[in-house]
Amino acid sequence: MAAFCAPHIGGIDANRTIKDEIVAAISRRSVRRRIAVTDLINPRQKFFERAHPEIQPSPERQQAMLAGAGFHETFGRAVSTEEYVEQLVEWQEIVGKIDIFEDAPVELKTGAAIPTTVFWRPDHVEQLGMYCTMVDRPAGHLLYYVRAEYGRQAELAAFDLEFTDPTAIALEMVRRRDLLREALNSGRPDYLPRCTWYGRGCDFAEVCGCSSAEPLIRAVSPQTVRVAANPALAQRLLEGLGGQPPAPELSLNDLVFPRKAAFRRAPGAEDEEPDAAQRMVSLQRQGFDQVLGDAVWYGFPGQVRRLPVVLGPVRASVLLFKEAPTVLRTSRGQRTMVERRWLAEVFPHYVDRLGFECALAGRARGRVIVYYAQVPGDKFMVYDIWFRDLAAIRTELERRLALLQRGAPPEELPPCRPAWLARFCAYRDRCGCAEPAG
Repeated sequence: MAAFCAPHIGGIDANRTIKDEIVAAISRRSVRRRIAVTDLINPRQKFFERAHPEIQPSPERQQAMLAGAGFHETFGRAVSTEEYVEQLVEWQEIVGKIDIFEDAPVELKTGAAIPTTVFWRPDHVEQLGMYCTMVDRPAGHLLYYVRAEYGRQAELAAFDLEFTDPTAIALEMVRRRDLLREALNSGRPDYLPRCTWYGRGCDFAEVCGCSSAEPLIRAVSPQTVRVAANPALAQRLLEGLGGQPPAPELSLNDLVFPRKAAFRRAPGAEDEEPDAAQRMVSLQRQGFDQVLGDAVWYGFPGQVRRLPVVLGPVRASVLLFKEAPTVLRTSRGQRTMVERRWLAEVFPHYVDRLGFECALAGRARGRVIVYYAQVPGDKFMVYDIWFRDLAAIRTELERRLALLQRGAPPEELPPCRPAWLARFCAYRDRCGCAEPAG
């Protein structure tokens, strides 16, 4: 079954010019390995995550990581607004994503209990200090949230942290950036410091060599950080949550896969447990697909930006690459490149996602960049797609949203496509998405 947007496609081109520009961006020395703040907190561990992608956390840890990542954005939107949530910042070729950034950076941590001191995890303090340094703010807020589950009440503690030696933090950030970059380029982690998880069940314990590495000295300490509890801020934020974890929001992807969303939102439905394939896709991308994404993001200064879009309760951020809505996807099953005439049949979910983004952004032309992981030689294609009836696409978006909002039975929603995805769905025994369309 083809994409919903297939009848509204006016044309598809393979954009060789854009592809060649991306290839050039990848090869340019100026497009360097992306280093994130989270890479700098434990650089040795991050080296081995990239050097040994075959080593993965246990399913339980992966599930906890994914749940925490999703909760951060949901929490942010419950207590703040689109303008300030999940803010991407860049400084000295280092990138970071601040949970909430209005007047001062806010970093949220979730756990099983509220700590008695923020220095029980100095890496949390250091991460906030790095964000403050990047945006030239002397202070920020560190939040600890305990979700209401297993019969316990939700708790939130807020701490104000003022960093008295930002120069030391800046110098250490640049030092670790250079050490990690050199290690990634050479394939040797010899000079990377020992990570926090040494001797504490690290996934890379068999290969990391932390026993002979130099200790990691944090860029912050109780002597360089002034800490004060802020119960008034905690109370205000907790009231914004209604004392409970925010309910799952509708996302743009729910409108691409509406029947699955209907099952997930049905009264009494249990949270879906991601299967191994989903967990792998949701984790940080490895290998060439990460290089490809970085080339688009950082290889075209001034030509890439995010455009916030809203449809009722659905809020999304559209990637504009040279002013065209763009989605980057990795195909791990196709062993040959898909001809453009079959794109809406083979990748209906890619085409619908792009069509929906174009309709919300008011752009007739969109772009999907597909990396074919099974095709030798790091092969990718850039497909430009023209949509000729954005109003009709938006009408379908509104129809799906209305059905989900009123709790319509799943069978009233369009089946998820492509049909083979049903093999990995928690609702495959009753969703009907794998059945031939009648």
